[in-house]
Amino acid sequence: MLTIEGGLAVLTDLDGLASPLPVLISYWDRKRGAREMPAPADIDPVEIPRLLPWLVLADVTYDPLDMRYRLMGTHVVEMGGVNRTGQSLRENHEGEALAERLAALERLLATRGPVALGGRLDWLGRGYRRFQCVHLPLSEDGERVTRLIAAYAFPELRE
Repeated sequence: MLTIEGGLAVLTDLDGLASPLPVLISYWDRKRGAREMPAPADIDPVEIPRLLPWLVLADVTYDPLDMRYRLMGTHVVEMGGVNRTGQSLRENHEGEALAERLAALERLLATRGPVALGGRLDWLGRGYRRFQCVHLPLSEDGERVTRLIAAYAFPELRE
């Protein structure tokens, strides 16, 4: 179980994010071109192999709102101690924890652009570590977010 110390902070300085987050933002921005969001088909993780260990891909579903993880990078799994590939939010959370995560997902979907977060998490009793993440929306039709691509960074770790 991941324990958040002091909540999550929205990070507004996207240029000041830890590596490899700016690389993913630049890739997403190039892929979207003049559109608000790129399509899932525009994103090819093979084009960004250095980011693969830090990436998370998730499909967004509506009615009911949920997301299912398609990919969790090896470093994300190692840091979190659990691989949720193939699982959904609703399968892994309930009660207040589920409500908080769904509310965060709704805010993320409404933004329709990069959302960066940071904080300190206790990774399965291994001690608190600072982290940053960025979530980027993808859309099949240019209107509705259908997938998210995210990357995580742990600034205290040497890469």
